[in-house]
Amino acid sequence: MTLSDAMMSPRGRNLDVLRQGLAVAVIFSHAWPLALGPDTPEPLLQLTGVSLGGWAVGAFFFVSGLLITASAERKTPCQFWTARARRILPGLGAALLVTLGLAMISGATANLQEAVSWFMRAITLISIEHRLTDAFAQNPYPGVVNGPLWSLAHEVFAYVLCALLVWTGSLNRAMGVIVLLVASAVACVAHDALPGRLSTFAPLFWAFSMGIAAHRWRTKILLGPGTVFCGAILILIVPNPLSVGVAAFGMVCVTLCLPAIRLRSDASYGLYIYGWPVAQTIVGILPGIGAFPLAVLSIVATYPLALISWHWIEQSCLQSRLIRA
Repeated sequence: MTLSDAMMSPRGRNLDVLRQGLAVAVIFSHAWPLALGPDTPEPLLQLTGVSLGGWAVGAFFFVSGLLITASAERKTPCQFWTARARRILPGLGAALLVTLGLAMISGATANLQEAVSWFMRAITLISIEHRLTDAFAQNPYPGVVNGPLWSLAHEVFAYVLCALLVWTGSLNRAMGVIVLLVASAVACVAHDALPGRLSTFAPLFWAFSMGIAAHRWRTKILLGPGTVFCGAILILIVPNPLSVGVAAFGMVCVTLCLPAIRLRSDASYGLYIYGWPVAQTIVGILPGIGAFPLAVLSIVATYPLALISWHWIEQSCLQSRLIRA
């Protein structure tokens, strides 16, 4: 079975399961700094050099590269960007209002001008400000109201590059894909030398580029134990942060080899954008809570919000055939 066969079969819906698992991993990972302070290492960081949340975000970008490339090939520019806006902005807008409300309940003293500025900077993804004055001031990680939103601007920038590559025909030949992989790998390895946001973006775009390549070569990639084994060997050989993209490929291969699982809800986005403020609120209610209990309570408490977000906001803004990526 090839990657293309799996994606076209009911097993393709397993990616929804993977994305929900990745969102849960992000919430779990963030529980450590939220419960114990910003300098606390997250799970897997000391063992692998990349935190559990870092592995999960890299896998998110791989899956996005896989799906967004397909979307860009099928749609006109207008259709493509309308679909992306419908997928991201309505749910984000609601999450920002909830985040603002929780921050104010926690004791934030932000005035109307600061609150409106914070909301507008976040919803436009131009320059997300994570802090509100005096929000969660007594928590071990004070001030920061919704940390994970930083990745959304990077994801949209990856969409821009992907769409340009597709619409200019740069990926029509194998050499174009190889050049993309080499360039993104070099940028990933040398990301510390890059300025500002590019330093953060480069490793993420490497994972995204791996997803683009997987889509372009989907009819040639065979899924099975051999592919997973080779991927596991590469993870051990390839240095960080390149190994994140390789691991993401392995996760997708394993997920698509499983029996088809169909979920009634796609709660991954809601879990991602609500997990942090919910965890901050729990810490405020239960001061001194440990990292593991916080992780469990945050996941349980965030799921209802994520389900409401999907059924009442996100789903109604999506057309029936729109790829949920």
